[in-house]
Formats: sequence, C-alpha cells, structure tokens
Amino acid sequence: METRARNQMSDLSPHGRVCVVDGDDGIRHSLRVLLRTLGVDAVTFSTAEELLDRVNGNRPSFLIVELDLPGMSGFQLQAELARRGIHLPIIGLTGEVDTRKKREAARLGFLDLVEKPFVHWSVVERVQQTLSRGRPPGEAVGTRDGNRF
Repeated sequence: METRARNQMSDLSPHGRVCVVDGDDGIRHSLRVLLRTLGVDAVTFSTAEELLDRVNGNRPSFLIVELDLPGMSGFQLQAELARRGIHLPIIGLTGEVDTRKKREAARLGFLDLVEKPFVHWSVVERVQQTLSRGRPPGEAVGTRDGNRF
C-alpha cells in the first residue's frame, strides 16, 4: 500500500500546495517532509491566524488542519475561509473523534477527520485521493474507519 501511495503522490505537484496547520512541531515537520519527499509542495503553519495572514495571494489546493489549535480552532478557520469565499478540501486532525466533532466537520464541509496519533500514510492517502480525483471542496470522503460523517 505504501508503494502505491508513493507512486501516486509523485504526480500531485501540478495540483498545487498542501498546507498543514498544526500546533505540534513534530507533526508539522513529519507531514511536510513526507509530502515533499513524494513531490508535493507542502507548507506548514503553527496557527490558523498565521495561515490566514499568508493565504490571500497564494491560495493552497488542500489543507490538513488540527481542530484544537491554539487561538482560532480548525473549525473556526474553515468558517473564516468560507466567509472569505475560499473553499478548499480540508482534512481535520484531532485527539478524539466524537459525535459532536463529526457533525460539525460535516456541517463545515470537512472531507475527513483523522484521530491522533495516526499513521502518516493514512493522511497522505486521503490527500492523494482528493487531489487525484479532483474532488470538489466540501465533498465528504468519510471518517478514518471508512464510514461517512
């Protein structure tokens, strides 16, 4: 499975930039290195506010966002992007996937929620699925266990 994902991910660079927003330095670094190793342009931010300050002129193609960020949450970030007319595919990362988070993620158009800790390939495959199929922003893919929200 890892080899298949690695081969498919090498074709994603024409699709644009993936932004990772997470308060954990280790998660940001490991996802950035993994995505870049596979030929995907990946940029990281530690807060939603940092992303919003830089998103205007260079809009990403995809976001991977921690829900429980310091300051503005991942849900608040999605709502602010929508308010600005920016609609992107988003995967949420969280310490615990519960019913409330699933409902809110579905309402805001998140593609998926992934529970931490996670296997990095699970996130990479979700990015690959979305970018390679050209899914429209907000089309739900499902939750980590394969069930829809």
